[in-house]
Amino acid sequence: MSREDFKKMKKIQSKRELNKVQKKASFIDAAERLFMQKGFENTSIDEVAKEAGLTKRTLYQYFTSKEDLFYAVATKGARLLLSAYEEAMKRGNNVLEKIRLGNKAYLQFYKDYLGMFRLMNYTPATLQNSEESPHYREIRVLDGIRMQYFMDFVASGHSDGSINPNLDIRKAIFFAFFAPFSLLYTVSSMSMWDQLELDENEFLQFSFDLFADALK
Repeated sequence: MSREDFKKMKKIQSKRELNKVQKKASFIDAAERLFMQKGFENTSIDEVAKEAGLTKRTLYQYFTSKEDLFYAVATKGARLLLSAYEEAMKRGNNVLEKIRLGNKAYLQFYKDYLGMFRLMNYTPATLQNSEESPHYREIRVLDGIRMQYFMDFVASGHSDGSINPNLDIRKAIFFAFFAPFSLLYTVSSMSMWDQLELDENEFLQFSFDLFADALK
């Protein structure tokens, strides 16, 4: 094979790979739109394929099941969230600052991507398909990375002096990790802010500050 033939072959392969990436992205974007509009259970694979402008047969070349497609959408959100966490925590000078900035990034993600947040916290009914999904496993890996940041904080939380030494450091760190998620999960389904005479954004900001202040 000549050098020119080799270059042509590589160019064809590159185009094919790019085409595959674009098709997969088209399915994920189409599914994201439909899942947010209609919900996972009310959306069919046929509808996703039609929305993407491709065929159901092609869809199954990239996803093992409808649940796998769902978790591919959720993986997109998990990557965004992890990236926001990491960028925010780089600016912190100690553990408490990193926790505060990381949780603020989580709050901003909730505000900017509410539909995605709700999808990420939905569990499809067919658990077997979920557990067999490669994208489900990737989400667990991404969640584990985010959790590992907080576990690493346990080791340095006392030494840098930013966490109250009278607190059980392990419990305090896990509180800082789980409390914001629990609050946002609850708030995401609430619609009674006028009755409570509260502004949702102000309440959430107050609560996230309170979570961090509790560690001082």
